[in-house]
Amino acid sequence: MDGFFVPLDPPDDDPSAADGTRILNFSGDSSELRIFPIYTFPDNEKYLEPKYPQIHTLTMSVPDTDVGVVDFRELLLEWLPSGFVTDYKFGLGLVKDCNRLVRLIEKHTECDEIYFMGGTNVAVAGKQLLLGLERFEAILSEIRRINSRGYDGAARVKDAFVHNALASTLSLEPAVYSLGRHPVSQVLTKAADGVKELTEQEQDALIDTFASESAALARTRPETFLKLHRDIELVNLDRLIQSYEDALARGKKEGFWQNFFDNNAFALQQVFGTPMVSFQSSASVGGVGFAGSGGKVADYLLKNPLTNNVALVEIKKPSTSLLNTKEYRGGVFGPSKDLGGAVTQVMDQAYQLMTSFAGLKLASRADLEAYAVSCFVVIGRTPSSDDEQKSFEMYRANSRNVKIVTYDEILEQLKLLRKFLLPEDSER
Repeated sequence: MDGFFVPLDPPDDDPSAADGTRILNFSGDSSELRIFPIYTFPDNEKYLEPKYPQIHTLTMSVPDTDVGVVDFRELLLEWLPSGFVTDYKFGLGLVKDCNRLVRLIEKHTECDEIYFMGGTNVAVAGKQLLLGLERFEAILSEIRRINSRGYDGAARVKDAFVHNALASTLSLEPAVYSLGRHPVSQVLTKAADGVKELTEQEQDALIDTFASESAALARTRPETFLKLHRDIELVNLDRLIQSYEDALARGKKEGFWQNFFDNNAFALQQVFGTPMVSFQSSASVGGVGFAGSGGKVADYLLKNPLTNNVALVEIKKPSTSLLNTKEYRGGVFGPSKDLGGAVTQVMDQAYQLMTSFAGLKLASRADLEAYAVSCFVVIGRTPSSDDEQKSFEMYRANSRNVKIVTYDEILEQLKLLRKFLLPEDSER
């Protein structure tokens, strides 16, 4: 059984078009519905021609149909899945957003038919592309979600633009639109604001250009060079702060943080009040007994690049308790066992280093001095209550030989540095 589209205004150069153009076929024997999408608007230069250059047939099985009383309009409305055009006046076929799917198939296969079947499989069989309806519906659903994110992103950009256009008149603070949380939403929102994302090749070319022209730019346009350099530093700092915050939120263990500070020495440098450079992580500082056991290993051995004086840093995890959970007296909390142990541990490492320093220096042939070994402990999170903060501050203020720093304080140092680097008129 065939269905035809009969034009009300057939083209003058094709008299046979008045008889109609086949757009449907239903086979009762196989219960298969075939669709032949065409253009149905007279002002289209391809009027009554196939919608797609290569894919001319869309086929699917229609179960439980009474062949004797088939009504094509009912068949289209009841059995065509989402994503199909159900009004013959529009030439049938797939909805506009699915045209990209057809173009992809036509570009990379010789298929002239898409056969929709159950399941999620996709395969090429001769000139047929076999496409599972579940896979097709999943693709269409994601396309629609992308559309929705694009609409939402564009709306945020438009709202911010209108707000800022009248902000001075209405005495309002400038608005900054949100990029959204989903990566696709972020890209679409930037695109709505005219921000073009660079490809990897474009990024590489930009980096190469900057590297080769940086000296000339610093000489001829120093202010522009300084601004560009500051912007790059801000991007790096933003990345570091984000990585640091994410690791804190996920409760990473001690080993992770030692690797993190190995790869991001700048973050660890926020602990010191003087310039320090890493000499070695997991450094042996002596303490080996006559039987070869008992060696002490510091998480970090650093030195002052001007005086060569050494410092030791011991790393504990952010979840380490700083204070006892039970009050010693009203409003007073004693240091936790872990905090006290970490302080004693780094002091013992300093003692072992001083004792063995001459031999270690000779063996390493390094420019190191141990005039006065500075000791640092990075541990825990800053207490939240006033009483706990008071107890912690009093304890570490009287820990004269060991400086105790929390993970929150390192993060705050990074954020303060970022704020310092921002230009005064920036809203970032």
